[in-house]
Amino acid sequence: MEPPLHKAAVQGSTASLQALVKENPKILDSKTPQGNTVLHIAAGFGHVAFAREALATNRDLLVAKNDQGDTPLHLAARSGKMPVAILLIDFIRLAETPWPEEPLLMTNKAGNTPLHEAVKNRRSAVALMLLGAEPICGHKPNKEMITPLHIAAREGLTEVVDKILGQPWVPEKYVVTEHINGTALHQAVLGGHTRKTHHP
Repeated sequence: MEPPLHKAAVQGSTASLQALVKENPKILDSKTPQGNTVLHIAAGFGHVAFAREALATNRDLLVAKNDQGDTPLHLAARSGKMPVAILLIDFIRLAETPWPEEPLLMTNKAGNTPLHEAVKNRRSAVALMLLGAEPICGHKPNKEMITPLHIAAREGLTEVVDKILGQPWVPEKYVVTEHINGTALHQAVLGGHTRKTHHP
């Protein structure tokens, strides 16, 4: 990625982005040495207007992965950038053509979805929004067979736990029958969150 484009993404300058795209329409295909696109950078910094402009030019940026397998939504969820997360989720839902893979369930190299990243970093507001957009993501295990439910219980995110447990149906492929670190209840106890140990 050329320095002017990287600078524009870090600063969230839509005017610079527009000028660079006008000069070279293919410039948004470029990445940093870590595999980040301009949308990854904008998502991490929380630049909503810049992210919207980038998506208007190239919608495929939404599902681009960096070297760690993270999509821009992973970064927005991890850093708790709610306005950008809202933009990305709305863009996913309003797409006129289907995505090759459901962006809300896409995983990085650790097998984590954006929801995993949100609860790991105690971003409850973003986690609740992700669950509202795709309820089953709360039960999807990563490569260590840890679900967002396990993590939310361990971190004491009771509102997120309640939201996940409110999902009435879970695809069989997401059902974790055995877990090396115990159940979500075990995780709540290990995390010292013993007041929320049942669900009505």
